[in-house]
Amino acid sequence: MANQQLERVYDGLQKFINTLVGARGKGRHPVKTLLNGTLLGHPLHPVITDIAIGGAVLAAAGDIAWLAIPTTTVWAPRAAEAAVIAGVLGMLGSFATGWTDWSDTYGRERTTGIVHGTLNSIALILYIVSAVLRLLNPTGQSVPAAILGFVGLGFITLAAYYGGDLVFKLGVNVNHTAWEHGTDDFVPVGALADVADNQLTRVVADGVPVVLVRHGDKIAALAATCTHAGGPLDEGELLPNDVVKCPWHGSRFRMSNGRVVDGPATVPQPVYVVRVENGQVAVKRR
Repeated sequence: MANQQLERVYDGLQKFINTLVGARGKGRHPVKTLLNGTLLGHPLHPVITDIAIGGAVLAAAGDIAWLAIPTTTVWAPRAAEAAVIAGVLGMLGSFATGWTDWSDTYGRERTTGIVHGTLNSIALILYIVSAVLRLLNPTGQSVPAAILGFVGLGFITLAAYYGGDLVFKLGVNVNHTAWEHGTDDFVPVGALADVADNQLTRVVADGVPVVLVRHGDKIAALAATCTHAGGPLDEGELLPNDVVKCPWHGSRFRMSNGRVVDGPATVPQPVYVVRVENGQVAVKRR
């Protein structure tokens, strides 16, 4: 019963986040796509976390310096103060991008993500208070602020462990086609007559699922496994302008070149070259 209640809470929180970033409608959602990092071609969250972690570590080094030798390290409190401010800015960016990414998770990855995000959110609050205390002190020296920073760094470190679990154990936000090498030679995948016009058709090329879209004599082909979370594109929706929409999280890709039109995907779909001879369709990885 407790697990069911938690799941309902998670469902509600994900709906709230997607509403906040404008991703609840059927149209495109540019704010969410920006926070996902689609324009970067790489998830944005890990890029910004480096700023947050770097600021926290430099602040701790500065605090240790002035606490250990307060008379000769007059520069250290101000350096720690600047590092905390930079770290807080990075944490705010990490907060926005991280929770946006989490809104597309489910199951074990969703549970692990809530722990990761909660620990980092606590650290953010601690560092904001620490920054205020430093700014209120004319010299920048504040023992309570330093203590809050040390505790915050502990929370960040623990959160980073769970972040590692998300990526390296659960495969969140990794390219789900990275190990689908496909084939360098044309492989027959079926008869042209079996590929209906203006519909998504699933075929298998050398063990790799591929989705086809036919328009008369022209056929476009992409890897059928969504790069974002592994969703089956062939079970998705074919939209105008030859765009295929993933059925799991709504990522959109252009069939002609695999480009990401809308997130949360950040990595383009692998493209397949199509050849038709004697009524048979063959494909190979571009």
